[in-house]
Amino acid sequence: MRTTNMNERITFYSTGPGVTEDGVPVDSTEIQEFTVWAEVPKLPIREFVSQGNKIGYRKESPVFIIAFKTKKEIESNWRIKWRNTMYEIKSLDPDYKTKDIIQISTQEAVQ
Repeated sequence: MRTTNMNERITFYSTGPGVTEDGVPVDSTEIQEFTVWAEVPKLPIREFVSQGNKIGYRKESPVFIIAFKTKKEIESNWRIKWRNTMYEIKSLDPDYKTKDIIQISTQEAVQ
């Protein structure tokens, strides 16, 4: 694992019951779970050329690579906040063989 490339901070959020600032209970509120360092790898040129007919920005569906050991086990229904934008987790790919990284595919959340 090359931690020198992990230069972006991402924060994981879960959804659960909570209380508003006024003390009113609500059914769903975002709860901050933890923050980690992540790598956001660039798109390989071969992939970029082969997907040239698809219009869109890489920032709409980034892939995050984080360290395997986290404070809590990441759940697929959590959301990620990166650069003040929320992303939904589409897939988790932990490397069980070497146990060094987790690759997370995301999609920008619709507000």
